[in-house]
Amino acid sequence: MNDQSSFYKFRLREWPRRASDIQAYMDPTFATIAARYDFMTRAMSFGLEQGWKKKAVNFIPRKHEPGRVLDLACGTGDFPLHLRAAGFGAPIFGLDRNPGMLKISKEKCAAAKPVSFVQADLTAIPLKERSFNVITMGYALRYVVDIRRTLTDVFRLLDRGGIFVCLDFGVPTNRLYRRLCFGYLFLLGSLWGWLIHGNADTYWHIVESLKAYPGQGAVAAWLKEVGFEKIVMREQLGGIIAIVSATRP
Repeated sequence: MNDQSSFYKFRLREWPRRASDIQAYMDPTFATIAARYDFMTRAMSFGLEQGWKKKAVNFIPRKHEPGRVLDLACGTGDFPLHLRAAGFGAPIFGLDRNPGMLKISKEKCAAAKPVSFVQADLTAIPLKERSFNVITMGYALRYVVDIRRTLTDVFRLLDRGGIFVCLDFGVPTNRLYRRLCFGYLFLLGSLWGWLIHGNADTYWHIVESLKAYPGQGAVAAWLKEVGFEKIVMREQLGGIIAIVSATRP
């Protein structure tokens, strides 16, 4: 085990500044954690994250049914299941870069038809302009180098009147509380990484990405810049989790 992976030698890496470097870092990471991803998100949030996803889905007005839904960086397919549980019967498309995550998504959503999946990266979304009424994204925006460009792409993909809902970690404005939250994520992530994978650094990317993330306030400002309206932000747990929604006029 190398020094950075040692449970006793904590040293965060600087978050990469280029998309190719993030991909080189995160592709093997997600390949490693895919099978345990659902367990870890529930364990580190003490089960609260499923409630946050339900709240995010509740941001979507029922006027968007029927329509077409896109779940960007769909991971293990939780959002399609929450949408179905909320009564949305529209076709859902899940997009993710990682084949291991997509495999789990397809298995989980097999009975939630119609749900289709495509393997692609957020930096090169191969989908047509104005082809969706709803776009969701969970725990992915902070991994993007050029967030404003990604939000512009979301705007492009949405039809007029369509809604974008994003759930992600946030950056609390209170410095002390922010340090406590980051410390919690670092220490608990290190413990679980060591216990499950034998490497304490397996989940360090959470804090590493957050330290470089401009936060939910910047996301809301960029949404307005690229043309979105009716921007609503709901912070959870003092701002360490944020749900942001916006509508394309």
